[in-house]
Amino acid sequence: MEEGRLAYRVRTAEATDAEALRAGIGATLAHPDRQGRRESYGGAASRGDILILERYDRGARDWQVAGFIECHMRVDDNLSIRDVGTASAEPPTGVVRYLLDQAFNSFRPVEAQVKIRRDANPWLDIFRAIPGFYLEGEEYRRPHYWTIWRWDSQRAREAAQPSRPAAQQPRAPRPPDRVPGGTPRPDNRAGRTPPRTGQPPPRRRPPPRPANPR
Repeated sequence: MEEGRLAYRVRTAEATDAEALRAGIGATLAHPDRQGRRESYGGAASRGDILILERYDRGARDWQVAGFIECHMRVDDNLSIRDVGTASAEPPTGVVRYLLDQAFNSFRPVEAQVKIRRDANPWLDIFRAIPGFYLEGEEYRRPHYWTIWRWDSQRAREAAQPSRPAAQQPRAPRPPDRVPGGTPRPDNRAGRTPPRTGQPPPRRRPPPRPANPR
């Protein structure tokens, strides 16, 4: 992936990348406070649980850390997302989603789970907007509450499909205003039959006059 004079690559981190990760990463999902920083990346990197995003500056001719994602695939095809971090103080949505896409494409999980601190609004906004993620519950780990988010492939597929308009109920057939032969359809709304078109209404005979008394 290239952008101007910059190029990006994603690879599995090694134990030797621990120092560069600690120096180049700002706030992370597990440590969202600006003053808080992760102590070590060596153990997760040596296990192969970290994918690292690097940015290449063609002018400096050097690869620099741009972000990482730490996740572990369980035997039940459930991906546990343990941490995500970027080089900036606030997590850029595009970088986080790109890292998540790389992890999902690499592991192909059926389900995934991530824990986000309840007051980490930038991270909550990112995961809340990703199709397939939904809030499952909360837990308390001193001194913070953590929200538990789950992702499953079925929800993601359903969310990716365009919404279909609701099917309209078919209307009952209505008889025509005229039947063959020119006879009009009876008007049942008023309980009477309208006069035939083209013919004058029948004349009414006047009542008989009373006989003159003598």
